[in-house]
Amino acid sequence: MSRTPMLGLMLDCSRNAVFSPAAVRRLIDLLAKIGYNTLQLYTEDTYEVEGEPFFGYLRGRYTKEELRELDAYAAARGIELQPCIQTLAHLNGIFRWEVYKPINDSADTLLVGEERTYELIERMFASCAECFTSRRIHIGFDEAFALGRGKYLDKHGKKTHAEIMMPHLTRVCALAEKYGFRPMAWGDMFYREAANGGWYGTRLASPERIAAAIPENLDIVYWDYYHENEAAYRLMLDGFTKFRPAEELIFAGGAWAWTSMVPHNDYSISTTRAALNACAEYGVRDVLMTLWGNDGGECSAFSLLPSLFYAAEHARGNTDMALIKQRFFEVIGEDFDKMMALDLPDAIGKAPYGNRNASKHGLYNDPFLGIMDATLYEGGTAHFRRAAKKLRALAREGGEYAYLYDMEAKLSSVLEVKYELGVRLRAAYKEGDREGLLRALADLKRVRRRLTVFTAAYAAAWEREKKPQGYELQDTRLGGLAHRLDSCIKKLTEYLDGKREAIPELCEEILRLPSIARDWWQINTPSIIYCY
Repeated sequence: MSRTPMLGLMLDCSRNAVFSPAAVRRLIDLLAKIGYNTLQLYTEDTYEVEGEPFFGYLRGRYTKEELRELDAYAAARGIELQPCIQTLAHLNGIFRWEVYKPINDSADTLLVGEERTYELIERMFASCAECFTSRRIHIGFDEAFALGRGKYLDKHGKKTHAEIMMPHLTRVCALAEKYGFRPMAWGDMFYREAANGGWYGTRLASPERIAAAIPENLDIVYWDYYHENEAAYRLMLDGFTKFRPAEELIFAGGAWAWTSMVPHNDYSISTTRAALNACAEYGVRDVLMTLWGNDGGECSAFSLLPSLFYAAEHARGNTDMALIKQRFFEVIGEDFDKMMALDLPDAIGKAPYGNRNASKHGLYNDPFLGIMDATLYEGGTAHFRRAAKKLRALAREGGEYAYLYDMEAKLSSVLEVKYELGVRLRAAYKEGDREGLLRALADLKRVRRRLTVFTAAYAAAWEREKKPQGYELQDTRLGGLAHRLDSCIKKLTEYLDGKREAIPELCEEILRLPSIARDWWQINTPSIIYCY
């Protein structure tokens, strides 16, 4: 039976940032105008499940009423709202509560084979069946690396991932079918098992073994947003078409919102161009753009509009950038290049895997410990000064997205002073340069004042898009940064006044680290955050 190809967006509502119903409605209106026909709300535990009061507890979970209202709103605008959940791994949110410890295998993974596990999963499906009119559902199944490594190993002995995962998948798909759903799942674990433990970029060794075990009613999603060359996607499509014909595969690309407070539209467009060229060559018809939130959902979904618009145009066969920019203005009412300026804070240097998160490195890098000092890009001060000036001017132009330009201008203003401050401070301390230390002290105070201004703008931007639950994490990070700056100011003042003999943190040599650090705790402190 022929059907309209999927052109969808998956919106991460699980990484401590649940988009408010008002923001989702606003996004649905835009997606309909752009030409999308599908929206998935990625909810690990952030939706109401009857009989599971601790599922999404205090996390801003969607109520059934909210989901039903969003479903109707989307349908009225030609958008199919699909549930997107997890039924194997990525469920660390529930495992902090004692009630779920008996079905925690290890890390973020469910204990396969336990009846309580399937009771929970059935309740997930029942809840989704009540709230969504769509009968397509995403069941997750990605990155289950801890599967069979904890309680399962103790109870059943050592087995391969495939031996554990495939019977579980069959049972989950049967439960989905019971509630009238046709499930889809991320395909990385299937690929990994068929490659005998290899990861993306390796060729499959035994695809028939895994392909034969995949339930017939399951659609497979090949996610990949890391390559700017078509050959990498062709290699992977060669593998994934061993599981399903190309016309039945779903390709998931990425609108990079997950390594920083600012978007990476330029990188997103580059990877999307290569991916969709390869997909067209192979005959892949269904495209799903993912907008992950990873380390706290810090970035605005609306700042990725250029990437989402480009993907939609390319999927329809339009690859002419001049025409895409013209249509963007006609449809969105904003200048394409103006919105691309939201990339500016991180548009410095060239890092792998879209890891251009200089702004986050600079913001949370400790002034005294300087974990990231050796990986900072040269010319950062001048770069952030230019970014602040440009974004400030764009904010003054007004418009619907002025709040994003304003917030990023204030972030860049902080970084204009802070980005290289720790390097200069350490050098002045080691050289006994009193004048240099006095300048550093004045700069620490400037950073502290500017941080207060930025934090207010960031909080306002958050409130426009997201539920309040989850912002406590941002309060903790930014508030901790403010308090740490106060502490550093106090210590340095005491040292300069002769009341403190030394600042031991500034005596240590800084080692060069891979610049792949993305999460706040990796950037901010070497101290142990999680204690066991």
